[in-house]
Amino acid sequence: MRMNNPRPVWRLKVELLGVAPAVWRRFDTYADVKLSQLHYFIQGAMGWELMHLCSYQDGRGYGCQISSESLLCDACHVGDALTYTYDYGDNWQHLVTVEKAMARPTGTYPHVVAGKYACPPEDCGGPWGYGDMLKLLASRRDARRRELVDWLGGPFDSNAFDIEEASERLAEYAEVSMSKTQTVE
Repeated sequence: MRMNNPRPVWRLKVELLGVAPAVWRRFDTYADVKLSQLHYFIQGAMGWELMHLCSYQDGRGYGCQISSESLLCDACHVGDALTYTYDYGDNWQHLVTVEKAMARPTGTYPHVVAGKYACPPEDCGGPWGYGDMLKLLASRRDARRRELVDWLGGPFDSNAFDIEEASERLAEYAEVSMSKTQTVE
């Protein structure tokens, strides 16, 4: 009797760099996913809106750019990390760490396992602008604060993280990524 070897599944931790408190997500995905698809997975898990370009660099600090057509398992191994940069204007940098290989993968992938804190709003000025935004939101109620809340479209809770919402968005973005890669190939 011959056993099928299931596709390897890795647990990733994606941490947004340069912000406090630390915004992070943990999710499981196939190890052989293209980095172009991983972009959609990170966007969905984090809460970004697919509005800007991205790139990958090795996570060892050498700054070598990695092709988005590379497979995750070819770009790194368990214990390694990549740097994912989103929105070159705001320069959001994420450390993507391959934490472990799942011993007995079951279910559907990708899926969110955990996370902490809300993703910053799009186009808020990168880590520096986000820090200023949080200070202004914590300040007394004045015209500048009201203007910011209007720009945000309502109150913003930096402590919020809803795993169900992140899971739904990740599933939606994963589906979008499949249609994008199938039309390109």
